[in-house]
Amino acid sequence: MINPKKKQITDLGKSLETDVHGRYRTTLRDRVIALRRETEQKIKREEKLEAIKPLEAMMRALMIADRILDTLLVSVTHEMNGQSRAIE
Repeated sequence: MINPKKKQITDLGKSLETDVHGRYRTTLRDRVIALRRETEQKIKREEKLEAIKPLEAMMRALMIADRILDTLLVSVTHEMNGQSRAIE
């Protein structure tokens, strides 16, 4: 029996291989953008410093994922691309 996480990664790889028109890649990028926006909102609402640190770490990981998807998988960049690089 395959580990559920391993199966999920395998399915992701198969989806990327069979993605002829880039729809799956664009969907992945859009999901990362949505997660970034949600995380930004959580950071703005959070008052406790202990809770902000993990959210900031998640935000950095999402920014990296966003750049990877823009660079490697999607030919057209989106509006948050330049904005995210200006923040750093």
